[in-house]
Amino acid sequence: MKKERGMDSVKNYFYESLGSRYNVTYPEIDNATYYNIVNFAPDLDRPIQRWYRYKEGYSLELNDKIFQEFSVGKGDIICDPFCGGGSTLLCSFLKDVKSVGFEVNPFAALLAKTKTRFYSEQDIRELEKQIKLISKVIPKEYQIKKPKLSFIDKVFAPEALELLLAYRDYILSIDNEKVKDLMFLGWLSILEDVSNYRKAGNGLKRKTRGKQNSLLGDKENARYLLYDKLKVMLKDLQHYSGKLKKECEPDIYNKSSLEMSKHLAPGSLKGVIFSPPYANCFDYTEIYKIELWMGGFVKDYSDLKELRKTSLRSHLSATANGSSAGGIDLAELNELLGMLSKKDLWDKRIPAMLNGYFEDISKVLSDTYNCLKPGGFCCIVVSNSAYGGIVIPTDLLISRIADNIGFENLRIDVARYIITSSQQYKQTQFQKKYLRESILYLRK
Repeated sequence: MKKERGMDSVKNYFYESLGSRYNVTYPEIDNATYYNIVNFAPDLDRPIQRWYRYKEGYSLELNDKIFQEFSVGKGDIICDPFCGGGSTLLCSFLKDVKSVGFEVNPFAALLAKTKTRFYSEQDIRELEKQIKLISKVIPKEYQIKKPKLSFIDKVFAPEALELLLAYRDYILSIDNEKVKDLMFLGWLSILEDVSNYRKAGNGLKRKTRGKQNSLLGDKENARYLLYDKLKVMLKDLQHYSGKLKKECEPDIYNKSSLEMSKHLAPGSLKGVIFSPPYANCFDYTEIYKIELWMGGFVKDYSDLKELRKTSLRSHLSATANGSSAGGIDLAELNELLGMLSKKDLWDKRIPAMLNGYFEDISKVLSDTYNCLKPGGFCCIVVSNSAYGGIVIPTDLLISRIADNIGFENLRIDVARYIITSSQQYKQTQFQKKYLRESILYLRK
C-alpha cells in the first residue's frame, strides 16, 4: 500500500509540475464554455451537418466561437489537417472564408467534399429527378457483386444487401458527378441503420434487436430510409441555394496531414483548427468498416492494410508513415514511458505507439507553424488517455511540443471529463482531473 501511495505522489508531482506551465481553465469556471460543443451532438439537426453523423466530429458552434475570437473573415484561409466530417470546412464555407482540408480516410474525404460544394440550381433539379428515379430500382436488373468483407453476409439481411448494392450500382451510373456524390453520401449514411451492427468503441458491435428495431434489416425499411435521407439533403440544398459562393469551396486532399507542407505555402494561413485521432488505440478503419467496404473505398484487405499504414500512429496497426522510426525526444514523454515500462500492459506495443503518435503530432505542428502567418492561431481539440493506470496528458504534452516549436500557448480550456473503465478509474483516481477532453489555443 505504501508503495502505491508513493507512486501516486510521484505521478501527482509530475502532472502538477507539467500543468503549472499553462493557463488551464476547467468546466466549473465561467470562461470554460465549450464543454457541450466539442462533440457532434448539437449539430444532429442542423442543415448539411445532419447528412451524416460523423462519430468523431465537433460542432459548428465551436468553430463559430473560434472564428469570432480570432476575427476570421473574408480573405483569410483556414486549414484543418484532420478534416474528418468537415465541420471546420463547412463553417468556413458558410462564412465565405476559404479553407483547406486533409483527410486520409477516403470515405470521410468524400463526406467533407460533398458537404462543402457549390450546387447550382440545375444540380438541385437533377437531384430531385434522381430521387424519383431511384425508387424504381429493381435488384434483379443488376449484376450484384458483394464486397469481399469476410462477414458481409452477417452485416445485412440478404434481401436488404441485394437492394443496397443495386442502389449503389444505379447511383454510380449517374453522369452528374455532384449529384452522384450526393446520392452516394445519402446511401452511405443509411448503411449502419439498415445493418445488423452499430459503431461502438473501437469497432462494430452486433445490435440487440427488440420490437422497436426489429425491421432494421428489412429491404422496405432501406427504401424508406434512403428516400427520407435524400429528401432531407434536397431540402437543405434548397435552403442554401444562392447563398454560397463557388470561389469559397474548400480544397480537400485525400492525403495524410503529414503531407500538408507539400500543398500549402509558408505564411499563407490565418488559422488552423483540428481534432487529431486520440492516442487511445482506436483504429478508425474498423469503426468505418461498413462504409469503406460497401462504398468500394477498399476492395480487398491489402487496401485496408495500406490505409492503416498511412494513418496517424494513434493505433497499433499504424506504422512509421514516412516519419522517422526513432520517435520524439521529449523529456516529459520519456518519463511517462518509463513509468509505463514498469506496468503489465495489455499490449507491449503501446509505448512505441505513443512515441510515434507524438512524433507525428510534432510534425503536423511544425508544418502548421511554418504555414501560419505571423500572429496566426492554432486550436486543437484533443482527449487524454490512460494505460496501466498511467494518465497520458496529451493536452499538456502537445503544449510542450508547441513550446519547443515556438508557439505561444494562450490557454487550455478543459471541455469535459472523460469516463474510463472501472479498473482504470480505480488506478487513476488521484489524477482524475487529467482524464479530460481539452481545447488548446496557440499563436505564432
